[in-house]
Amino acid sequence: MTNDTPPSILIVDDVPANLQLLSGMLAERGCKVRPAPSGPLALEAARRSPPELILLDINMPHMDGFEVCRRLKADPDLADIPVLFISALGDAADKLRAFAEGGQDYITKPFHVEEVLARVMTHLALRRAQREVKDQNRVLLETLDQLQKAQNQLVISEKMAALGVLAAGVAHEINNPLNFVKTSCHGLEKDLRDLTALLEFCRARVPGGQREALAALEDQMDSATLTREIPELLSHIFEGLARAGDIVSSLQVFSRTDDALSETVDINEVAESVLVVLRNRSKNVAEIEKHLGPIPNIRGNPGKLGQVVMNFLTNAIDAVEALDDPARRHITLTTETRTRNGATYAALHVTDSGPGIPFDIQRRIFDPFFTTKPVGRGTGLGLFISNNLIQEHHGALEVSSVPGHGTTFSMYLPVPQEDAA
Repeated sequence: MTNDTPPSILIVDDVPANLQLLSGMLAERGCKVRPAPSGPLALEAARRSPPELILLDINMPHMDGFEVCRRLKADPDLADIPVLFISALGDAADKLRAFAEGGQDYITKPFHVEEVLARVMTHLALRRAQREVKDQNRVLLETLDQLQKAQNQLVISEKMAALGVLAAGVAHEINNPLNFVKTSCHGLEKDLRDLTALLEFCRARVPGGQREALAALEDQMDSATLTREIPELLSHIFEGLARAGDIVSSLQVFSRTDDALSETVDINEVAESVLVVLRNRSKNVAEIEKHLGPIPNIRGNPGKLGQVVMNFLTNAIDAVEALDDPARRHITLTTETRTRNGATYAALHVTDSGPGIPFDIQRRIFDPFFTTKPVGRGTGLGLFISNNLIQEHHGALEVSSVPGHGTTFSMYLPVPQEDAA
C-alpha cells in the first residue's frame, strides 16, 4: 500500500451516534472508514479486508472490546493491526487491561476531535513506517540471499577451475611415464619373442648327451608355465596401461573448464569419460548400462557438460544404492538425437531404478541448497549448478520421476543448424 492510498480504518461501536461522529471526522481527513456495530461483525469485516487501524469500543453487548481484541491478536493475518480502544471508562485499571490485551492506545469519551485525529494519524504513520521497514528488511534479506547464492556459485566455479588446472597437470604428468612404460613394454614384448626364438634355435642344436640335462633344467624352472605366463602378464600390463590411458583422457576432458562454449563436443565422448572416472564408485553398486547412439556434435564446453553428466550419474548411483536388493539396482545411460519445437537436439538421459522423487518436491529440486540427501552427503547445489550450465549452452534440463519407479534426468543441447541439416 502506497502513501497515496487512503488509509482504511475499521470503527467498532454499538452506539450509532458514536459511529457517525467518528466516521465523519475521519472521512473529512481522507480516511476510508468502515463502521461495524458489533464485535462479531467487526471480526468478519477485518478478516474479509484487513484495515490499517481499528478503533474499538470496550463496552458492547454479547462480545466486548477486550474479547474482540484477543481474537484479532490470535489471528496471524490480523495480529499486527494497531487497535485503539475507546471507552467512557477512565479507570486506570481499564486502561492497563486495554494495553495488556494488545491495544496500542486508549481514547476516552466524550471525544475531542483534535485528540482523536492526532492519535489516529500518529498510529497510521507508525503503521506505514513499520511496513516500510518490513519491506526494506525483506528486500535486504532477498539481496543477502542472492549474494550468498552468487558467492557459493563463485566458490564452486573457482573450485572447478582449480580442479581443471589440477586435472590437466596430473594428466600431463601421468601421461609421460605411461608412454614410457608402454614403449618399454612393447620393446620387452619384442625382446621376449626374440629370446624365445633363440632358445628354440639352441634347443634344437643341443648335443644328444646334453638333452636329458636340459629337460631336467626346464622341468625345474617349469618352462611350460613360464612360456604361458609371460605373454599373459604382458597382456595384463597392456590392459592396465590402456585403462590408465582412458583415465588420463577423461581427466583431460574435465580439465577444459574455462568459460569458452565454442568447442566441438562429442556428447558420447563426454559420457564415456565420466563413466571411466566413476567406474570405481559404481562397480560395487550397479552396472551402468549404456546405449550411446549416433548423435551430431554440439558446440559447448566439455568440462562443464562432463560436470552435468557426472552429477546425473552420481545421483543415480546414490539412488539405487539405497535399495536393499542388488538385483533391483539398474542405471541406464542413453544418448540420442531428438527434435523439439522444430529444432534438432543432442539428448542424454540417465535413468535409475531408485525410489523416485515425491511429486510435492519435484518442482524444488533445481532450487539452490535444496537436497533430500542426509547431512554431509549433499550440498543441494548439484542440480542447481547443472541447470545453470545447461542454460549457458542454450539447452534444457528435465526430470521425470514416479515415486517407487525411479527417475530419469535428461539434458537437451541444441545442434548447430549446419550440422543438423
